[in-house]
Amino acid sequence: MSTIPAGSIPCLANALLNLRSSTDYNADHGVKNSILNFSNSKETGRFDGSESWSSSILDKNQFIVAGSDSIKTFIAISTQGRGDHDQWVTSYKLRYSLDNVNWVEYNNGQVYNANTDRNSIVTLNLNPPIKARSIAIHPQSYHNHISLRWELHALPYSSNPNPSVQMGEVSIGDRTLNSGTGNRNVTRHVSFSHQFATVPMVSIGCKKVDAHTDAGQMRWQGVAQNITPNGFDLLFTTWGDNNVYDLTFDYVAIAFQ
Repeated sequence: MSTIPAGSIPCLANALLNLRSSTDYNADHGVKNSILNFSNSKETGRFDGSESWSSSILDKNQFIVAGSDSIKTFIAISTQGRGDHDQWVTSYKLRYSLDNVNWVEYNNGQVYNANTDRNSIVTLNLNPPIKARSIAIHPQSYHNHISLRWELHALPYSSNPNPSVQMGEVSIGDRTLNSGTGNRNVTRHVSFSHQFATVPMVSIGCKKVDAHTDAGQMRWQGVAQNITPNGFDLLFTTWGDNNVYDLTFDYVAIAFQ
């Protein structure tokens, strides 16, 4: 069992995510009662629901989805059984979505162990973290009934920038293209300081040229390729009798989130 990461934000306890379930046993067993450590009032004559969410159907198609319209970086999930009966989820899968349309199975649909009693909290640190708008938990096995309390832990906003624009520069940095003739190229990889939530568009512009001409002609180019949310490759090329001592390009990466 892992510990809850220090400094993380409990999203459900702070009402940062909306909740929806596949089915509820009845109105007293809904997702409003699925918050970690939820306990009913115990007052005589008052009943404010079961101490968990409980499904009305017992199969692998049941789920709770927690979502919002803002992207968060989720770093851990905690689960707990039903506090007032011997019911708990023993294993589950996770799915997530960036756009609330297309869904991905976390770690290729890996099944994770969950609970063995009513109240012990089992925490899974997410490696890699999940950057998403929505996460769904899908119970795969259970004890007596599908009943669940849970929490999703995310990075605080200050350490979760979800950048939409990043800028920088990249150079050849050596004399790789300073000899020979004909078509020659070299690739330099650029790693973004923060991962984008989606694949960005990358625009490049050359700001420094140190080269020897070929019969008065400058023959070189730079192309951004293999673009991912984490970085891209810049392909430097020259040809003919042109020799390039160095080239430096500025880049702007923009992602629409």
